[in-house]
Amino acid sequence: MALALGLRLAYFSGFGLGDDVIYRHFINAILETGIVRPDNTTYRVTWWFPTALACRILGLSEAGMIAPVTIVATLGIGVLYVFGKALWGRPGGLIAALLLLVHPLDFAWSTMLASDIFASFFSALTILCLLRALGHDDVVGKRRCWMGAAASLWLTYHAKVSAVLLVPPVLLICWRRRHRIDRRVAAFLATAGLLFGASALVSYVFTGDPIAPYHAEISYQGLTGETAINFHRLTAYVFWAYPRAVLLRDQWGDLLFSVYPHLLLALFLVSPLLGIRTSLDVFLWLLFVAVGMQLNIQRVHGVWVAGFRNVRHIHVLVYPVVLLLAGYLTGLRARFPRVSAATIAVLLGVSAWQSVSTATKTHVAFADCRNACRFLDALPPKTVYADFQINTWASIVPGWKQGFHELERFDRAKRRAQIAAIQSGYLVTGGAREPYYGCIDCIPRAEEVSGTQWRLLKEFPSSTAPTGWRPEPLRIWEAVEPGADAPETPEHTPQQSVDAARP
Repeated sequence: MALALGLRLAYFSGFGLGDDVIYRHFINAILETGIVRPDNTTYRVTWWFPTALACRILGLSEAGMIAPVTIVATLGIGVLYVFGKALWGRPGGLIAALLLLVHPLDFAWSTMLASDIFASFFSALTILCLLRALGHDDVVGKRRCWMGAAASLWLTYHAKVSAVLLVPPVLLICWRRRHRIDRRVAAFLATAGLLFGASALVSYVFTGDPIAPYHAEISYQGLTGETAINFHRLTAYVFWAYPRAVLLRDQWGDLLFSVYPHLLLALFLVSPLLGIRTSLDVFLWLLFVAVGMQLNIQRVHGVWVAGFRNVRHIHVLVYPVVLLLAGYLTGLRARFPRVSAATIAVLLGVSAWQSVSTATKTHVAFADCRNACRFLDALPPKTVYADFQINTWASIVPGWKQGFHELERFDRAKRRAQIAAIQSGYLVTGGAREPYYGCIDCIPRAEEVSGTQWRLLKEFPSSTAPTGWRPEPLRIWEAVEPGADAPETPEHTPQQSVDAARP
């Protein structure tokens, strides 16, 4: 776990996702006023309570906001070790932990503000406690595990309402092992009834709706009324977003799940020939969650609609996929030790490569936004001319004193004319932004800066070669005001900067 934490921090991303500013203001309201704002985050106590606590200790900063996510993601590796060990012994636990260590989606998003990781963690804890309760012979231990399963299910619900997708696999697992159920199951029913009943009661008192979390999620995703019809119509591209993210390369050529799903499918097909098996209980967990997410569509005024399908939403599939694959690899190790060792070594190598490649995108992109805002914040107050994404990042900087003017997003000729007309202020060109859902075309380029009206204040190089998501280095310019003496020997003229950026 220490190794996992160290590797993840080496590729730390931090602030930069589109919703980060919303979450930051949500936590700020708690710290400043003691008020929990009523929106679709209100019920997510599992996330916002430890985050508010961390920010109370560390300050309302990247460290305070991201630390709980990183800690829970690191603890998740320990949970998968315990889970794998419970199913297949110590080799199974070790293989599961190693597979999660280099899982690209977990590796990269564990240092971002991805609250979905809380749902993943407590989902795994729910199923683990359930299986231990069904396998325990000790009366006290059985009762504690039942209570742990109920509490974990409740915490999953208060991380994300999609926790209801765990109910069918929980019931089926209990049915499959019904001969192991005794009167101690009352501990589960009593604990779940108490916790969920209290949540429904609190929800009803404050909103008049016992299932307000569900309705809040639907409302804030824009899945009601004309908004849903105009902006969230279900298309084939939207419908297949999750399978694409799991199985195919993303727009930058990375496999967010590595080759885990592909190898898992291959081992499933040949498992009867090899005489290896994995866990049916974990398969049921994966099946119902995956199908439930895929079929999460609604009918509004005769039109099928679906919410935005972000790649971080499928983190909840990471743990069961890793466990299923660990089960097959553990069986393969028992039958064919050398083949298994070679397969695991290659798999970990490929996954480590994909993890670094995936994490590098946001590591570099968010560092560019951070560096630009921190550098600008130290300058005398003026208007900053840049794309909207710089302004979004700047909104989380305490005491930000610069003005802001958004430049044209897509028409480069118009943007060039806007830049030429600027008399005073700072200009941000190049660098990277959020690589998955950000606007790369909105970023002003150095080639759009012409004449002697601009002085280059700072260039932020990167070890990353020019790419589609970072076509040129981040640069901060200052307009030379009319009547002022132009710099005698500028660090670079605009055209020299463009030439230097060409490979």
